[in-house]
Formats: sequence, structure tokens, C-alpha cells
Amino acid sequence: MPKKNTTPKGFLKCQFHAHAAGDALDHISHTPEELVDEAKKLGYNVLSITSHRTVIFTKELESYAKKKGILLIPGIEFEINGKHILGINIDKKIEKVKTFKDLEKYKSSHKNCLIIAPHPFFPGSMTLKKELISNIKLFDAIEYSFCYTSTKNYNKDAISIAKKQKLPMIATADCHDLKNLDISYTLIKSQKNTIKIIDTIKKSSFSDKKVKLVTTPISYFRIGKIMAKQEIKNLMKKLFK
Repeated sequence: MPKKNTTPKGFLKCQFHAHAAGDALDHISHTPEELVDEAKKLGYNVLSITSHRTVIFTKELESYAKKKGILLIPGIEFEINGKHILGINIDKKIEKVKTFKDLEKYKSSHKNCLIIAPHPFFPGSMTLKKELISNIKLFDAIEYSFCYTSTKNYNKDAISIAKKQKLPMIATADCHDLKNLDISYTLIKSQKNTIKIIDTIKKSSFSDKKVKLVTTPISYFRIGKIMAKQEIKNLMKKLFK
């Protein structure tokens, strides 16, 4: 895997899973503009803001990112049967997708969208698990979550499925706090164009050299700190909304 903070020539540094204020599920302290600013500082070329249940992409925000040298691609983390799914290069219509049949219809009319299975085999009721396997044809890629240690890695089952189905994996930060935006990301060999980026991903498989994961294990302490901080933020949101 490439070293962090280095982007090989011809590659784009991409973050496809990041949250910002306006999220319908989690309390996020930073604004979309602040997220873009941080992405700029960290050398990102491509960013998708994937807020829960709502598309917060606007032309104004797209223009703001463009001035920073960042290609902003519309995104969302939506749900089917309570299971989280990432949609990249989508529009507001995806907010109405509630079943896998709905998703199939959406994809048929939005050929250039990218559907990613986030943290599919991690503990919790929000992860796809068996529903990923039974609906695998609807997914274009599988997330390699940042949330693992040197001794415990729930990404292993995702790796197995990706290899078996010849699907690419996408490393992401699932960023809820700007301090963690660079914790894990993906390098993609492509021109800086939304359609070309997505096409490159879709034509890739697990071992394709055009899609490189930049990720390393983190400590149990850091994982606990990330989770605890977000839980406290969400509690405060409920208490003082």
C-alpha cells in the first residue's frame, strides 16, 4: 500500500465517505465548507459528502470546492431495511429509495451512480451482512473501513466477498470529525472527471492497480475515542435540539 501523504503521479486522492453539518442522523460539528477546506489542506483531489439520509450537495458548494481544486461529487449514506448504503454521484431522488427493488430501479435510470457497501460485516444492526450477499449485483464496490486494529479486522469477510465477486474495495474515513479525515482513503488512477473516476472503479477488481487503498490499523484506544466522542455529540443534540 502507498505511504500516507503521498499521491503517486497520475492518481487522484479520493475520500468517498465523509459527513458534515446537516446530517439527518449524527450531530456533526463542522460545516460542508469546513470539510472542503480540510480536504484541501490534506491534498485531496476528490471528495463526496455522504450525509445520512439526505443529499446536501448544492451547485454553490460544488463551486466552492472547485475553487479549492477539489472535485465534489454528490453523495449520501441512505438506508434499506435499516442497513447503511453509500451512494456516490446520485441526486435527490435516491432519498426515496427504501427497498432493494427501488435501488435496482434507481440504478437502471442512473447508470453513472456508484453504490458502495459500507462496513458490511461489522457488528450492529445497521450493517448489511447477509443482505450484501443476497443483493450483491446492486453493488459496485465494497468499503474497506478504517475501524480495525492489528488484531481485530471485520473487513476480512468484506475482502473475501470482494475477491469472490471481483469487486473493487474503497478505503474511506467515514469521517465525522475533521481530525480523522485522513485516517483512510483511496488513490484512483484516472482523469479528474466524475464519470471517468466512477468508470475506473466499476471496471476494477480487488487487486486492480488503478485503485489503491491507503489504510493502516489503528489502536483500540483511538477507536474508542472516536466512537465515544460521536455518541456524546449525538446525546447533546437530543438534549438540546
